[in-house]
Amino acid sequence: MSDQSPSIEADRQPILSARQVGVAAAFGGAALALVLAGITIPIPGTPVVTDPREIFTTTGAALTGPIGGIVIGILAGIAEPGIPLASLLAHIVGGIYNGFLYKNLSWRFRENNVVRLALWALQVLGYYFIIVVPLFVVGLIIFYPDPEYGGFVALLGALEAGAAPEAIITTVVTTIIMAALPDRYRRPLW
Repeated sequence: MSDQSPSIEADRQPILSARQVGVAAAFGGAALALVLAGITIPIPGTPVVTDPREIFTTTGAALTGPIGGIVIGILAGIAEPGIPLASLLAHIVGGIYNGFLYKNLSWRFRENNVVRLALWALQVLGYYFIIVVPLFVVGLIIFYPDPEYGGFVALLGALEAGAAPEAIITTVVTTIIMAALPDRYRRPLW
């Protein structure tokens, strides 16, 4: 007999399921389609562009967990024009981050929607400013060194400033999505 209550055991999901892989492929495929369609906005003063794919990468990775986040990160980053390795690094680690953090926070605050949604918004902002943008800069410097970047700090500052509008829009849109989803669709799939 287990030390855990039956309700916790009943809520456990497998580490990897067909549904999880399918949902990850759908969200990652949507992110990839946006990249392939060329829907981008240039970030002034940098060689980088921004796009709406993060709506799919943040939400999808949160729901499908770290393994789904890896799948989504690969699909979201693989077709980045001219700099795919930097994008892959940032999106794969970002997907893992979202998968682990969302499961922890959604379980702990499942009874308090206001706190849960506020923490979701903070998670998305952390995804941008602590994980994805800094790792993207690291990837640019390691895989695509260019003296025009001006070094890590200068490039990080430029990209974080440029990504701020996208981060805010993504945070608002995904928070509305998470608020509107019924509980059964908002639960992590792993």
